[in-house]
Amino acid sequence: MKKEQLLDDIFRVCIVIFSSTLYSLSVIWFLEPANLIAIGSTAIAQILNRAFSFADIGIPIGVFTLVLNIPLCIYGMKTVSIKFVIYSILSIIVQSFWMMGWDWIKVDFGINPNDRFFLGVIAGLLCGSAIGIALRYGTSTGGMDIIGQSLALKKNISIGMFSSVINVLLAVIAGGIVAKSWDITLYTFIFIIITNLVVDKIHTAYNYLRVDVISQHSEEISKALLEGIKRGCTIAEVKGAYTHEAKYDVFMIISSYELQKASEIVKKTDPNAFMTVSPVKKIFGKFFKHTIV
Repeated sequence: MKKEQLLDDIFRVCIVIFSSTLYSLSVIWFLEPANLIAIGSTAIAQILNRAFSFADIGIPIGVFTLVLNIPLCIYGMKTVSIKFVIYSILSIIVQSFWMMGWDWIKVDFGINPNDRFFLGVIAGLLCGSAIGIALRYGTSTGGMDIIGQSLALKKNISIGMFSSVINVLLAVIAGGIVAKSWDITLYTFIFIIITNLVVDKIHTAYNYLRVDVISQHSEEISKALLEGIKRGCTIAEVKGAYTHEAKYDVFMIISSYELQKASEIVKKTDPNAFMTVSPVKKIFGKFFKHTIV
């Protein structure tokens, strides 16, 4: 078990590094040249960076990113989980490194900086993928992800919806107030919409699913699921129409975030089990969301 946990932690660390790098490079390569802003704390860092540059004070975006995330990490420790925040801290360090303004990181793709629509679309696809992948595997890209994850756990609020409201306000501030260019605001809206669509498409942690496992080893499967998923399940007697063989249906309601783990438990317990998964639109009664571990 310790070896499996260690491998899982290493895998998640790799996810954090990959997603944070992808997110950071998307900002540097596509948003910054077009003078567009990102989302969440990165957007605030960009706004502060540009505001200080008006006074000829060059403070890299990475510095602001690091400072802004400190109180968010403290908040996350109290509302999400310590491990989630540890991943967030790692992500913040990676992002801060990439956004220190190193010249060797910048790449000229030959795209006209005035083609803000194209740059915003590409950045939205890449940033949304980075955030969605991080959240899907129980990690984070830091910043507003921490608050969004907290609200998703406690209030069942879509992370994409939460991000949309915050980021629209930041886009108005960055474009209309700081840069005095509503073009920047409007193209940033396009970036935000695409980013949040991709995030909600990839990160489906709080959609409900019903899992049915048909097997003759119902006691072993139910015990393993109870211990591994920490959710209740029900055992019903069933009979095959073709073989007339008596079997059992072990079924339970989970979030889609838990599906991968549930399938691994079932395969390990009974490789011959027949497992089906179906969506659940609504739940009445007690169904507690777990903090991310």
